Amino acid sequence: MLGSDPGHVRLARVWAHQIARTTPNAAFPLVTVVSELVTNAQRHTRSGDPGGTTTVVVERRPYAFVLTVAENGPRPGPTIPVPRIEEGADLLRVGGFGLRLVDTLAAYWDWSGSAGGPLTVRALIERDTAPRLPLAG
Repeated sequence: MLGSDPGHVRLARVWAHQIARTTPNAAFPLVTVVSELVTNAQRHTRSGDPGGTTTVVVERRPYAFVLTVAENGPRPGPTIPVPRIEEGADLLRVGGFGLRLVDTLAAYWDWSGSAGGPLTVRALIERDTAPRLPLAG
């Protein structure tokens, strides 16, 4: 479980790399998706408020990682955000492409919960499981 400190995003990345138990290149998709989803939870929900939390779970499967990121629900306001990729977004703007990156790196992603309550985002990230061949001598 992570707190609301923005530095916890870095802790999540380091932890995800350790969980991957592979090279930095092979761990990149998992590490990046963890980073984006934790960042989104902190920026867009009560998880980023003082006392807020984000729960990150990685399940290792033979050919994939199943990632879940649970947040504390929306901040009070006129709109209730849910994870979605904005259609027709200005591709020259700075920021706002986290879910597009998740969509590109994950084989599949979705979310569960109800608008106005805590949400959980799930992502399936395929693992590089090709057998390593010994170097020819």
